Amino acid sequence: MPTPTPPILAPYTSSSSSPAQSLTLITSVLGATSNWLVLRILCDALSAGEYEGWGGAAVGGRGAARGRKVVLVSFLRSWEFWRGEARRAGLDLARFSNEGSFVFVDGLSELFSGATSAPSAAALPIRSAPPVSSRQPAVTRLPAEQQQQQQQRAATPAATRKLHWSTKGGLDAVERDIISAIEERNPNVPADEVSAENDTLLIVDQPDLLLAATGAGQGVGAAEMGEFIMGLRQHSHSTIVTVSADAPLIHNSSPTERQPTPLETEHAALVVGLAHQARMVMQLRGLDTGVARDVSGVLRISKGGGWVARRVEDKNSSSGGDGHGDLEEREVLYFIQADGAVRVFGRGEMR
Repeated sequence: MPTPTPPILAPYTSSSSSPAQSLTLITSVLGATSNWLVLRILCDALSAGEYEGWGGAAVGGRGAARGRKVVLVSFLRSWEFWRGEARRAGLDLARFSNEGSFVFVDGLSELFSGATSAPSAAALPIRSAPPVSSRQPAVTRLPAEQQQQQQQRAATPAATRKLHWSTKGGLDAVERDIISAIEERNPNVPADEVSAENDTLLIVDQPDLLLAATGAGQGVGAAEMGEFIMGLRQHSHSTIVTVSADAPLIHNSSPTERQPTPLETEHAALVVGLAHQARMVMQLRGLDTGVARDVSGVLRISKGGGWVARRVEDKNSSSGGDGHGDLEEREVLYFIQADGAVRVFGRGEMR
């Protein structure tokens, strides 16, 4: 059973906090990564209705009576990482994968690995087998690397997809592979009714890796990445995107004493563009005063540029709103303990 989400964080990680066609942006820096926050969202989405949060209320609130289908696309962390960290939080991703409610799309391990062909048998020298003693049976020993690969294949669920970058297909081919994984979770939903019937939560972890690893030389810029994210959003109920927001990538993009690099310019444009589209922005950073033993970082939650347009539409609609209420902007502290548990608290609160 997953560990409960702290009450101060539950309204922002529950399924009800992500209405249809919404985008949530999570930004992180090198000293304050976002994997723990993504895990809390996974726990609340997959296990909604299976356990109760602190105080006896069901985590996820209204609309969380059943778990949702989740597709996690990770460009920076492997399946072994997510499975291990989720297990520490009490979440069995392999079980949810076998049940069909969770799909992991691996965008790291084989993204840029080309197909390698095995050497021909004619090129190998022919050697006679060494004599085998009649007292001891022959034992075939596999290289350590091959044994590790076989163990990883056995531990990887069948629902896992692996992305591959090709110069010919580019970003469009990666998008098609991810959409294919999403549509497998909803085989009976027509393409023109995805937004109404699809309950899949799409989490795209660090897609800015594609921008840094390819760049304009392969036709990948901020505009292309924005279209890539928008194309994925059209095939899911709601989308969560995590990107890096380190100072060298964001603040060095404007002309100052030196000319910014193309990566700095494109990365800043991508992050700002996603923030304008997002309904909610969750920013992770370190303490301004330095390192503390009982505080890992700061989490700031604020409305994104997409929030205003949604509220205006709700006020003009006859239904009287979307039922998700207003967003309380706040800034809290968090502490990641040695066992993986996370404590979230306000400034000045007892902990």
